Amino acid sequence: MKNGKKLWALLLAGTMAFSLTACGGSGNNNSADSGSTGSGEATQEENDTAGEAAADEDSGKTDSGERQKLIISCYLADDAQVAVREKYIDEPLKAAFPDVDIEIKMYSDRQSLQVEVAGGGGPDILDLDGPTDVAEFAKADKVLDLGAYADQYGWKDMFYEWAYNSCFYNDKLYSLPTSFEGMVMYYNMDVMEANGWEVPKNKDELVTLMQAAKDAGLIPIIFGNSDYQGAVDWLYSTFTSCYGGPAAIKAAMEGTGKYTDEPIKNSIQTMVDWWHEGYIGENASQSVSNMDMLAFFSEGRGPMMIDGTWASNQLLATYPECNWDSEMMPQDEAIGEILPFATGGGYAINANSKNPDLAAEVMNYLFTSLDRHYQSINEAGYQPYPLKEFDLANLQGMDAKLMDQYELLMRAQDENKIGYCSWTFYPSEMRVYMNENTDSLFLDVLTVDEYMENAQGYIDAAREAGTIPVLP
Repeated sequence: MKNGKKLWALLLAGTMAFSLTACGGSGNNNSADSGSTGSGEATQEENDTAGEAAADEDSGKTDSGERQKLIISCYLADDAQVAVREKYIDEPLKAAFPDVDIEIKMYSDRQSLQVEVAGGGGPDILDLDGPTDVAEFAKADKVLDLGAYADQYGWKDMFYEWAYNSCFYNDKLYSLPTSFEGMVMYYNMDVMEANGWEVPKNKDELVTLMQAAKDAGLIPIIFGNSDYQGAVDWLYSTFTSCYGGPAAIKAAMEGTGKYTDEPIKNSIQTMVDWWHEGYIGENASQSVSNMDMLAFFSEGRGPMMIDGTWASNQLLATYPECNWDSEMMPQDEAIGEILPFATGGGYAINANSKNPDLAAEVMNYLFTSLDRHYQSINEAGYQPYPLKEFDLANLQGMDAKLMDQYELLMRAQDENKIGYCSWTFYPSEMRVYMNENTDSLFLDVLTVDEYMENAQGYIDAAREAGTIPVLP
């Protein structure tokens, strides 16, 4: 998943409401070959041109009629990220499709992409931020049902079942998952060793460590969301999965239980209590940015940080001297070890595309050119596609910390220790509500009961509408 993601909500054309998924903070998405880097900002003139191009002849050819054209969306990135994208996406695509003009078009924010798509234009392939984001486009009929292409290319058999099923909305497949990721606890091992602390094995040991860190004048668990309010879903996804339990969440989504049931409610209460104790963000998370989080952690201002697996690549690139490790959240022994899982993004085909068959062919190429994919993981730290064929043996020689983390993800998956991140497994409106109101819990504007009851209301609405996500 990531250089980061952000939350926003936009009411467009009276009917379209969109929300961005959580997996990172800044709006960039470093998921495996997800088209998440870009080379220049889309101007209004470029946006208008794209809209006009999408309305051209059904053949998908350029004005000259000589070559087909295909546009794939992506996001703002620095020069180094652009170079990586060109090596692992642009150049391989041009070689594989020599008769097609393929453009990777950068968007500085999601709103400009929304406007194009709502206006009848936009890229052919939309690089979106996971199932909850895709669902908003699907509600407005702005992305295509991929069922026929799935049959044509055998996609169902290619992907892990949990990741593939998460891409369904209202019983239709609207996207393919571009990576898989999870929430983990990061440890600054220099801080841990300097204080004689050991990595906690369970929740009780974690509480003891947090108090010891606080007594030592450190921030026990570094966290911040000043630049991305929705980063709170990293927290509540972790607490509900690890301390409420996947079984309780699944029951709530499937209607055999409620989100207001004691296990989930108690996990949210624990999160709030720890924030008030100064264990999470030292009561100041609203004034600390995502980048501050990484800096504070690397500088040793605290021993721990709750973050996604995407943060590993950020740490290696920005703070190479930081001595860190990552593990599953210390377990509640009544629940066992849990790693909250998510898909890091999703490719969807714009309903406005005049050449959806070519778009599907390009998508299939990206998911089947595995030599290119392994190289992108080894050399650039991209996150893996959730493919059954994915083999860790092909990553030998890569950074040891990254390898450890991939092995952790695979072990959690193989041993069915999967929890549920909101940006993949919650109804989109529920997630928007929780992202916008979790800070209100911390600041005593909302009670836990009010918060949980409101969240349950969104589950009830999604169940009635038949739009509950598929949970593994």
